[in-house]
Amino acid sequence: MSDARLASIVIVNYNYARFVGAAIDSALAQSWPRIEVIVVDDGSTDRTAEVAQLAGAKVIQHDSNRGYGSALRSIFNYARESSADLLVILDGDGQHDPTAIPDVVRPVQQGMADMSIGSRFLKGQTSSRVPRFRHFGIGVLTRLTNLGSRKGAKVRDAQSGFRAYSRKAIEMLDPHDTDMGASTEIIWDANKHGLRIVEVPIDVTYDGNGSTKGALRHGLSVIGSMLVYVETKHALLAFGVPGLAILGSGFAVGAFVAQGYYSTRELAIGLALVTLLLVILGTLLLFSGIILHAVINANKRSR
Repeated sequence: MSDARLASIVIVNYNYARFVGAAIDSALAQSWPRIEVIVVDDGSTDRTAEVAQLAGAKVIQHDSNRGYGSALRSIFNYARESSADLLVILDGDGQHDPTAIPDVVRPVQQGMADMSIGSRFLKGQTSSRVPRFRHFGIGVLTRLTNLGSRKGAKVRDAQSGFRAYSRKAIEMLDPHDTDMGASTEIIWDANKHGLRIVEVPIDVTYDGNGSTKGALRHGLSVIGSMLVYVETKHALLAFGVPGLAILGSGFAVGAFVAQGYYSTRELAIGLALVTLLLVILGTLLLFSGIILHAVINANKRSR
């Protein structure tokens, strides 16, 4: 990696002190000209920060557990202010093998990508080691992520935390979601900015600490974040399109009520109330979308 002036390897950690030392040692052992290893300690209650410092890493410490997205935000804020040409992020729970870092960064290093994702589903052997409930959940979230991406920019593992970013990506990406939805937010923002995304196969290790409950909470968190992202980034799509559809339905029901009245001279009170409700709801959604769209664009211009 002689063409990179500085590579920042960041390990996101929350109460995994038992893994962080070995991960740091492995990262520092990479034969790169200039390298720094950073541990984001997201409010751990164990010895994560102490072990990381003793192992030779710089520590960014949160005073409380703010969430995975907040950790990523701290990373990108730090990277933008640094001189790093390459940013590598991996999870500190022992799932990711730091010796795979050269494989993950290679597409970025060679100029083939601005963002490289270490995918668990490009190798049949690795895919088979992912617990079934995780495999299913990740598949659902990945399909939803791909629905929000442009044609041709599809990924196989939208929830992988093992990623590498070019300097261009570092400058452009600024995740705001505080929880697990940040992984999808980054992909969508990279897609919006026209950044090139490449996936490479990686091996993963599950130590059995994961739970179905944790996976379910993860999935619901990501889906909730997706909805919030669509509402804030695409207000017309989130509110205006449903508003038009409901308004159109209201007019259709209203036309049916009017036709019935002219034919029988009797007003269908129930359907008339449904018409009124649909028209009011559709109008509110439509104008909410227009107003939010205007406010968001005004904020963008003011920045």
